[in-house]
Amino acid sequence: MDQIRAEIERSLEQFAAFLPNVLGAVGLAVLGLILARVLSEFVRKRVDKSKIGQAANREAIAPGSPSLGKSLGAAVFWFILLLFLAPILTTLGLSETLAPLNSMLTTVMEYLPHIAGAAAIIGIGFVIATVARRAVTSLLSAAPIDHAAQRAEIGDLIKGTEIARAAGLIVYVLILIPIFIVGLEALAIESISKPLTVMLQTMLNAIPSIIAAALILFVFTLFARAVRSLLISVLTGVGFDNFWRHLGIVIDQRDIDEPAAAPKAGITPTVVVANIAMAAMLIVGAITAAQQLNIEPVSTALSQILSVGGQILLGSIVIFAGIPISRFVANTLRRAGDARSELVATVVQWGIMVLVTAIGIREMGLGEDIIYAGFVLILGAAALASALAFGIGGRGAAARFLERLDRDDE
Repeated sequence: MDQIRAEIERSLEQFAAFLPNVLGAVGLAVLGLILARVLSEFVRKRVDKSKIGQAANREAIAPGSPSLGKSLGAAVFWFILLLFLAPILTTLGLSETLAPLNSMLTTVMEYLPHIAGAAAIIGIGFVIATVARRAVTSLLSAAPIDHAAQRAEIGDLIKGTEIARAAGLIVYVLILIPIFIVGLEALAIESISKPLTVMLQTMLNAIPSIIAAALILFVFTLFARAVRSLLISVLTGVGFDNFWRHLGIVIDQRDIDEPAAAPKAGITPTVVVANIAMAAMLIVGAITAAQQLNIEPVSTALSQILSVGGQILLGSIVIFAGIPISRFVANTLRRAGDARSELVATVVQWGIMVLVTAIGIREMGLGEDIIYAGFVLILGAAALASALAFGIGGRGAAARFLERLDRDDE
């Protein structure tokens, strides 16, 4: 009995000695909970009432997602409890289990000023970039861009509101990217900040080239539209459509009484030529823009397309130029009035057409050997057909000629 009594007394003494530690740990836990709750509510209310918090809540991804203030308040709550966890465990005599936790807390506390500094820099940068974007957008929206575009007859290409928004976005990005770079450098976590900084610096360096390429495309588009309008006016004025209509080549089957109405009547030779010139100008602009952006595959592909298009255009010009030439020569031969002149004129006309077609296809670069062989075969077949026709048709004359030779020999 004495031994049992002694064990009970020793247990009570140990409990009495450990009771202050338990009470101290409970007190620290209660204090931590109260402090964490108070600070989390303070952060939640202040953030939700701020302009940044209200803007973030309006642009929330999901309608039922927690507000920015509530999320930050929860983070503060658990962070305060984490800070109180170490002294609570120390009070309970569990200091040996605190080594990993203390190491983690030490690392967090060392990086906390850097994280706070980076967050402050990026937050201030967001405010500055937003103000600058709104200022630029408002200023350009008030400018008479639409009126000037309408006077220059490019109102369908330039919209004042779109230009204002684009300029505001460009200013926003130009301000925000350097601030992000500074904020990441202030974070002092090289494994995270270095690749992100390099990426953002690359984006920042590419922005001038992107703007220059966009301006190049815009200028070439304006120039191409001007060239198209000029060609339509000039070719319509000189009767370009009527020239091809007299030759019997009409792309649009509808008759056009007035030459000035040709551009509005549909697809006419004038419109085709103007559109080809406009497309060529746009391709040249795209090549220049791709070279400005150092996109060699795109510029090379567009250059090849332009080269092939030029060859096809040159070949088409040769073929179409042969049409009036062949008709002029044929009409000249028909004026002789001979019975055989119609046949000769037709043969000459089609011979010229075959010749210029072969030359045009050769200029297009579509298999020179095949074209040469086909041309030779056509001429050979025509010569053979002529010889056969002459031979078959002249059998009687040849027989009489041979009989006369026989009589002379006798």
